[in-house]
Amino acid sequence: MFFIDSSIADNIGSALSSMSLWTAVAKSVLIILVGFTMTKLRIFPENTGKILSKIVMKVALPCLAFGAFMTTITTETFNSAIFSFFYGFFIYVAFIFLAKLIFKWVKDPTQRKVLEILFVFGSTTFFGQPLINAVFPAAYNDSNMFNIAYRVFLYSYAYISICNNDDATITDTSLTEKKKSSVGIATMLKRIFVNPIIIATLVGFVLWALQLIPGSTDVNNWWVISFNEKTGVFWNIQISLPWLYNTVKTIGGLSSPLVWIAIGCTLGKVSFKAAVGDKKVWAYCLIKVLVGPILNFVLLLLINMIPVFNVTFTTVAATTIMWAVPPATVAVTYCINSDKCATFASSCSLLSTLTSVVFIPVYMILLTIVQSAGIFA
Repeated sequence: MFFIDSSIADNIGSALSSMSLWTAVAKSVLIILVGFTMTKLRIFPENTGKILSKIVMKVALPCLAFGAFMTTITTETFNSAIFSFFYGFFIYVAFIFLAKLIFKWVKDPTQRKVLEILFVFGSTTFFGQPLINAVFPAAYNDSNMFNIAYRVFLYSYAYISICNNDDATITDTSLTEKKKSSVGIATMLKRIFVNPIIIATLVGFVLWALQLIPGSTDVNNWWVISFNEKTGVFWNIQISLPWLYNTVKTIGGLSSPLVWIAIGCTLGKVSFKAAVGDKKVWAYCLIKVLVGPILNFVLLLLINMIPVFNVTFTTVAATTIMWAVPPATVAVTYCINSDKCATFASSCSLLSTLTSVVFIPVYMILLTIVQSAGIFA
């Protein structure tokens, strides 16, 4: 565990004077405003946001996920990624139970369940990861590993909770309940694992981890190459196929600006009247943007005090920002398709997006101060 070796004032000054931080914050806000303005002026077609979202989810983010692992591995970065993986499953189980306590005050059982799901499952992939890559790129691999647990629970627990096992894709009434259940399980597993981002993450992680094989820097071994004054395993395409790596990196780099434009497009075509008049929606937004990130940070701080654990800053940065994002589009879609408080869920998504845009830059600044302070490895 690292100790603070400089004054708090110096750490704050160092963090706030970071031009890269302010550049990242300004870029995200200004590009969101571009999407918002172009949509309000009707310069962009109505479906621009959806098209950009598909490009990001199907092409840009898989490239970003895979390319992030095409770097030289160290024991520290590997341990941090593994910790993020197991921590993801732990924290999601914990927050699922925590959400039941937080929203116990909501009398309507359907609204309560919707709020629980929207609190636990944020837009980590679409909203959070591009921001992490822009501000804390070293934390991106940790976000990938953390996100595996997110997808497992999003397409299983969240789906069952909202849709009540009523799979809309099953239309043959002659199917037995057992067959329906089998089809439902198969559909969930497909959504979890037959997914471009998950596939790219798992393949990239395996290739990245294989660099720990003894002798991976010895050019006398057949699997080690030396090219352009770089030495490493041949499956690290940053070394062996730099032209391919740079192409993947360029496509992955599109994710941040495209996501920010898509967010602006979404904000530009919705009405705020219904959302702002519901006190429950405002309560949800504040709980979502404050409770999740702060509890996550405090929990990691406590874990870091246990001698056997060494929590890295990359884990802290990745997970804190991912708890501050608005609810997952998939979770809101569950509510709409199942007719479970569809308008209420959409209102939560809208206002939560606005509050996240306001609070996430604050968390970025605070995390930069934490990094400067050296509290985590």
